[in-house]
Amino acid sequence: MSDEQQATFAFPAQAKWREKNPLKVWAQAALRSAVKRGLVQQRPCQECGAEPAEAHHPDYSKPADVVWLCRLHHRRHHALERRGDADE
Repeated sequence: MSDEQQATFAFPAQAKWREKNPLKVWAQAALRSAVKRGLVQQRPCQECGAEPAEAHHPDYSKPADVVWLCRLHHRRHHALERRGDADE
């Protein structure tokens, strides 16, 4: 069984998400590669300066153009997006 088949079997919700969101999957993989190759440097959270920070993609067609946010602020940003208040 391939790694992808094992992941699909072990984590069906994630596999379904990956299938529905190929652009997001591609952007995440491209960013991981860019960070690993030293083309993009991980930064502290742009809201509070905390480390480590996660990459937030405002536009998935630009995988290296990210906003670095700590877990708390990243989750908060997505909650605001769902409510339609992402600019706040």
